[in-house]
Amino acid sequence: MTNLSVKLKLANTLATILLVGSQGFSFSGWFLGHSYEFGPRDFAIILTSILQLLLIGFTIYQYLPSAPKDVYEGIGFWYLLITVINSGVSILWFFRLDLFAFVGLLWQLATLVFVYHRLRDYPPRNGTDHAFVNAPFSIYTAYYFFVVLWQIFQFSDETKHNHIVHIFIIVAIGFVSLHLVDYSHRKDWVYALTTAWILLGAAVFLTDTPHIISLVTVGILVSAVARTLIPNWLDRLNRRFSNWTNRLGERTPLLSNH
Repeated sequence: MTNLSVKLKLANTLATILLVGSQGFSFSGWFLGHSYEFGPRDFAIILTSILQLLLIGFTIYQYLPSAPKDVYEGIGFWYLLITVINSGVSILWFFRLDLFAFVGLLWQLATLVFVYHRLRDYPPRNGTDHAFVNAPFSIYTAYYFFVVLWQIFQFSDETKHNHIVHIFIIVAIGFVSLHLVDYSHRKDWVYALTTAWILLGAAVFLTDTPHIISLVTVGILVSAVARTLIPNWLDRLNRRFSNWTNRLGERTPLLSNH
């Protein structure tokens, strides 16, 4: 397989720089006004930090000989487009151009969904591929799917704090995550855990029925992730144990009949 083109490597590098810069710009106000108490916004900051670290890994990984060149070529320049839109949205939010920013947010989600859908044709070969190629876009898509749904109802005071709206958002993102981890062939537990983390953060400030439904949904998603991962772990453990016993048997001398 040929090496990745220089243009694509530079595009991915520029994309990561734009992403880290734009998201740092967006969250700078939160950091400057941060209190010593742990609040709902900290869940978003932690998730964004993990995403940035994984995408930095995605960028470094492309320069290694073991990188899956076909996957990077499949993503192409879409990652750069996503981060350019991300940067534009951050600037529009800063200047209070909320409607234009929301339109940009819709375009960003659309491009993320496109890349996420395209990655179904490139299942990870190993844990490194999963961590630095597939997982970042699972987190990215799950997070911005929630952000878009949340933002839709933030333009009106009647829907902004409406419990029915909150329940709808929780159920919608929970249903999509459950489908991807339980019923999709991708078994995307990263997407499900990302949604569970978002809902756990939402439960911190939600009250009454939305608070309960949020926690219940977190429990359902964590259970679904466990159903996906535990059988794989047990299967790997069983294979390693079988290999170990086989090697031990080969080294054990045959007992004499005398």
